[in-house]
Amino acid sequence: MKPTWPSCHNKIKSTEIKNTNKKGIFFEVECPYCQTWIRLNKTQEIIKAAGISLFLITSLLNIFSIQSEYSLVFSTVGFVGIFIAMIITFFGKHEATK
Repeated sequence: MKPTWPSCHNKIKSTEIKNTNKKGIFFEVECPYCQTWIRLNKTQEIIKAAGISLFLITSLLNIFSIQSEYSLVFSTVGFVGIFIAMIITFFGKHEATK
């Protein structure tokens, strides 16, 4: 499936994207056709990073058996975190940057 670029509506393969910028947790890509930059909505990007962090922290707590009586809670929180991150990755709204 090729995503459609929001500004020029061209279908673009991920291999066609050459220019990228990483500013902290924000990640921007440039369209090879119209040269506009896009990124995920800032709020969604922060929620995505929080979801991944929840998953990583709870996974490490389970691996090292810290507070093992709470391992089911850690697993559930980790699952919810990665589920949120995946939903935002696949269905998040992109916006143009300046």
